[in-house]
Amino acid sequence: MNIIAAILTPILCAQPLPRATPESQGVPSEAVLSLIERLEEQNGMVHSYMLIRHGKVIAEGHWAPFNASTPHTLYSVSKSFVSMAIGFAVDDGLMSLDDRVVKFFPEEAAVNGDERLKDMRVRDLMSMASGQKSDTFGALRSAAPGEAAKAFFRMPMKDEPGKLFRYMSGNTAMLALIHAKVTGEKDLIAYLKPRVFDKLGITSSYWPRLKDGTTVIGGSGFELKSEELAKVCLLLLNNGVWRGERILPLWWVKQATSLQTPYGNVTDPVLALHGAKTGDAAKPDDWQIGYGWQLWMGHHESFRLCGAFGQIGSVIPGKDVIFVSNAGGRSSNKPSLNAFYDTILPALSEIALPENPTALKKLRERSAKLLIAPPRSTAAPSAAAADAFRQIRIDPSNVLTISSVGYDGDTKTLTVENRFGKQSIRVGDGEWATGKFTAEEENSDTLSRISGGEQPVAAAGAWTGPDRFTTTVRFIRSPAVLDIDFNLADGRASVSMKSNMSKIYLIK
Repeated sequence: MNIIAAILTPILCAQPLPRATPESQGVPSEAVLSLIERLEEQNGMVHSYMLIRHGKVIAEGHWAPFNASTPHTLYSVSKSFVSMAIGFAVDDGLMSLDDRVVKFFPEEAAVNGDERLKDMRVRDLMSMASGQKSDTFGALRSAAPGEAAKAFFRMPMKDEPGKLFRYMSGNTAMLALIHAKVTGEKDLIAYLKPRVFDKLGITSSYWPRLKDGTTVIGGSGFELKSEELAKVCLLLLNNGVWRGERILPLWWVKQATSLQTPYGNVTDPVLALHGAKTGDAAKPDDWQIGYGWQLWMGHHESFRLCGAFGQIGSVIPGKDVIFVSNAGGRSSNKPSLNAFYDTILPALSEIALPENPTALKKLRERSAKLLIAPPRSTAAPSAAAADAFRQIRIDPSNVLTISSVGYDGDTKTLTVENRFGKQSIRVGDGEWATGKFTAEEENSDTLSRISGGEQPVAAAGAWTGPDRFTTTVRFIRSPAVLDIDFNLADGRASVSMKSNMSKIYLIK
């Protein structure tokens, strides 16, 4: 029986969530169509959406070139998994939430003589109330091997720990270091795999690491497919139980998804990536509701896993509804959440609705054809410009070390040369063509730019004038976009480039 169970369990866990019509779960298809309309108002920044009601997926879609089979970087949604790992370690008796942080790294903590530091507890890191003056995330990421904890303690204190909310990813990175210290497992994915991921059928396994090559960067960088994130949200909605088995400690779920600290400075530059801003006291912003343990509280008695550029897993237990979305806009979180609140919540019914075949067909057709519009030609090329472009040399001092760019109009191939060599990318004509491209190395310092290593990409090109050709390259595991503009006027060839994730503007 054990052998049979060992064979069947991974197969059963890998099964997708059940699907149902929106109406059967009390949601009108017209409301979901309205949600899509609102999401599309962000002009190509939203990459996917999924709605779950009563444990069933009732609507879903990906804006091409994004797709259901490719994981998407989650940014600060990653924090919730660090919190989960801490919960397991506490439940196993290896540590306590009231342990002082200095206890785990006494020698490293000696660099900071502030007495307030000695009162910082693990729970203060969990609830973003460490009391430090500024975020230590950058310092931890770039620290020499074995020096990350010392980099954390070097940050001056500003407040008494546990008193004020101040959102800092360095707190999460320190939690990951503490977890590694008490469990002896420096790989959080390996730690969570048998406890959570295998049981939910999650196969994604990418999470950037510190420079020692082992400890996971806790505050950002984890990747999941849309449905995998939806499964995690459903696990939390079900109080940590998955298909009759308790996966997460009940005490951790209850406290992690409850208010631990009220909001702080919502004008913080990091929070601006979520679209947060100071709101009317009578109508607080979603980022003013408060914070749990490495996840956010929200309107409508909700909680959410939330990451920069529009990564959302919003859970409303009282309505038994989940909204998952990935995006690539610097302020996509707030409009995407509001779109969900405004279109879906008012339409929810506690009982099944009559089926609406006409609206359902329209919804499914619309969801299947979602598309981020590729660049399209608005002019015919001149005779000279239509010839194959020569490889144009550029200054390689840009952060992506690109030293030359070329385009072959006959084969519709973009050639980019950087420190990884000369690489070719197919370019669609009015459509996205998929390929691979390596822009950066695996490096925790580049979390805010393009993910390291070979990346799946989609590219499209268009003539925007008789002597101008523009190519857009989208990195479909992330929000990153690279635009390359060729100017072939007056017998001269030049190229300019810009990326929304790494500020490069190159003209020659």
